[in-house]
Amino acid sequence: MGAQVIGIGPDAFIASAVAQFRLGSIGGYDDPVDGYKEYIYGQNQNGATSLGQLCAEGAASVFTPVTTANTAGGQLGGHGTRVGAAVQALAANQFGWFQIYGRGAVLTAAAVAVGTRLNTTATAGAIDDDGTAGARAINGLVLKTAAGGAVVAPDARFSYPTVGVTI
Repeated sequence: MGAQVIGIGPDAFIASAVAQFRLGSIGGYDDPVDGYKEYIYGQNQNGATSLGQLCAEGAASVFTPVTTANTAGGQLGGHGTRVGAAVQALAANQFGWFQIYGRGAVLTAAAVAVGTRLNTTATAGAIDDDGTAGARAINGLVLKTAAGGAVVAPDARFSYPTVGVTI
């Protein structure tokens, strides 16, 4: 049996010490302003995660903020790994939702231009368009409004993003 999309609302976006949904569940929400969005339910790992941090899905839907190191070849967050942005602040080991489709917010490490290739950085969970050697491309994610540096860019478009090739 394939994965099912469950209907959720904004009240589902609550950080919890105990799982409220099955890990890996996909939730859909038809926002009246931003349109349809999808999220995956998972557990945060390795310290606090803030709104918009891009996180890689590891084993058993455990998410870790992406960096150039943990998305490199041979790592659990390497090529082809699904990524999503945290939709609320999560403490270490808390459970919550990560956006994977639709209009949303993502953390940028510096100024990022509209419609450019996005990549991982040394800053946990933050993306950039600088093309630093050794960084990994993030496929399926684009900014529709330029970000002015070290901010949560509110106008990103998620289309089931994954970790791509090494730059």
